[in-house]
Amino acid sequence: MRVADYIAEHLEKIGVRAVFLLSGGGMMHLLDAASRKDTLKYICNHHEQCSGMAADAYARVTSQLGVCYATSGPGGTNTLTAVVGAYQDSSPVLFISGQSKLSQTIEGTGSQGLRQFGTFEVDVIPTMKSVTKYAEMVTSATDIRYHLEKAIYLAMEGRPGPVFLDIPLDIQGAPIEVEKLRGFDPAEIKKASVEISSDQIKKIVQRLTTAKKPLILAGYGVRASNSVNQLLNIVRMLNIPVVTTSFGSDVVAYDNPLFVGHPGLKGDRPGNFAIQTADVILSVGCSLHVTTTGYELDKFAPDAYKILVDPDPFVLKREQVNVNEKVQMDVKLFLNKLESISETLKISKTSEAWIDKCREWKNNYSTYKEPHKHEDDKINFYDFSEKLDQAADANDIIVTDAGSAFYIFGQAFRYKQGQRLINSGSLGAMGFALPAATGAALGDPNRRILCVTGDGSLQTNLHELAVYKKNKLNIKLFVINNDGYVCIRNTQTSFFSGHLAGTSESSGVWIPNLKKTADAFELPFFTVDNNTDLALTIEKVFATPGPVFCEIITPNTQEIIPTVSSVRLPNGSMKSKPLHEMFPFMSEEEASKTLIFEQ
Repeated sequence: MRVADYIAEHLEKIGVRAVFLLSGGGMMHLLDAASRKDTLKYICNHHEQCSGMAADAYARVTSQLGVCYATSGPGGTNTLTAVVGAYQDSSPVLFISGQSKLSQTIEGTGSQGLRQFGTFEVDVIPTMKSVTKYAEMVTSATDIRYHLEKAIYLAMEGRPGPVFLDIPLDIQGAPIEVEKLRGFDPAEIKKASVEISSDQIKKIVQRLTTAKKPLILAGYGVRASNSVNQLLNIVRMLNIPVVTTSFGSDVVAYDNPLFVGHPGLKGDRPGNFAIQTADVILSVGCSLHVTTTGYELDKFAPDAYKILVDPDPFVLKREQVNVNEKVQMDVKLFLNKLESISETLKISKTSEAWIDKCREWKNNYSTYKEPHKHEDDKINFYDFSEKLDQAADANDIIVTDAGSAFYIFGQAFRYKQGQRLINSGSLGAMGFALPAATGAALGDPNRRILCVTGDGSLQTNLHELAVYKKNKLNIKLFVINNDGYVCIRNTQTSFFSGHLAGTSESSGVWIPNLKKTADAFELPFFTVDNNTDLALTIEKVFATPGPVFCEIITPNTQEIIPTVSSVRLPNGSMKSKPLHEMFPFMSEEEASKTLIFEQ
């Protein structure tokens, strides 16, 4: 058995069903071994970045390990954006790159400082160490079991994340005696013993249930830790309103009677009103990133006692938002304990007046009710979002790209319980949606994938459409035609008096005809430019088997509203508004009336 065969067999044994890759000479043994496995499907992308992003989405959908193979040199470096995205978004992905023969590498010859030794060689591990949980070159065939087991363990343990193994060509093809390989013992990893007492949990429950305006802030960490059901049970048992971050939009369904909204710079008014009014906030699975808190950190939830639960000690060490109580603990373990203890306590009833106020905000300030502009021959993006969320099934997986799709589907789309949202939540990588849809489709072939991207983002990974066609994936691709990069264009309009550069056809960006693009990849094509035909067009897209390409023609001045904006001070500096002061601004009278909570 070769090292490459051992790797493929081990991946198959732990339940991996797909490996995403672009073939290359530097990984020829890895590819050969994977291709010989009956239940390990190899998916051929046209760029290693796509392979990594697809593996990321596969991991999220399956809650298992995603796997990406890449060849040596540029193959490994092409995965970097995908590695960073998986690192920041806590996705357990195993990246394995091929490499020159060990005797032709900088590492193998001790030639540190030399820029290159072997053919197409790049000493990729130093680059990857800062954005992975584990990154090593395998320099001995007898160490493969150790490195593989350790990498997979670290990818899945604690806060998940990517790991990277670089395997020279001669090591890949080297014969091994499996029974003689040394294994990895998790006990060698020193982990801080972090355990919260039952008394501490009880105090948190009591603080929440005796508060006048309690609120739970749930982030993507709830999803990443596979503890959505525990959170929903806690919300129900404690009868406490809940808001979710844009990245964690799919954690709690819009129609949940205790769901309020999404706080943040480009969140919604109900979510921000609830955050700014609450007197106790339990933040779980949310790092309190600036996109959630706003830039004016001292004005985030100013009157609330804040409890932050996160497994990452570096998140807890960060001194930004004033947090009153920090709990370093695995999110799932914390929620399990919270759920168990809550069942044994006599729970004080949450103020109905507070719950009613949250529901009033939710009903009166829906993002769809904002003053969006409407044109006869264009479809406002928010209208498309509303029609799509009405048509989508609870079993659908929604995959969105960077830019306007990222913001609107994290702000306005009304998720049903069971639906999934997959996006480049932390990095905001353009083109992510296209390969992520591939990974989602392979992760769960029984679910329909609704992929929403922009005409600009489409160009960055256009070749992924060939993967849709080749594998007959059930992906319904909606491409927003807004003449390039509308979010950047809006920023240029605001800051540079309308002077545009590199954001539209007139300013340097040419987008090929989308119908001709779909035809080139032999995909069924639909287009719609008015609200009258929108619902019927979506219905036709859904009724068409296999991958489908649908163009949505939207205004090239699409606004993302509401939004927390900045104002220019007399001295020329910029100052951001607090979360509850979103543009378009409410009148002072309405604002004061809306935010008053009569206990």
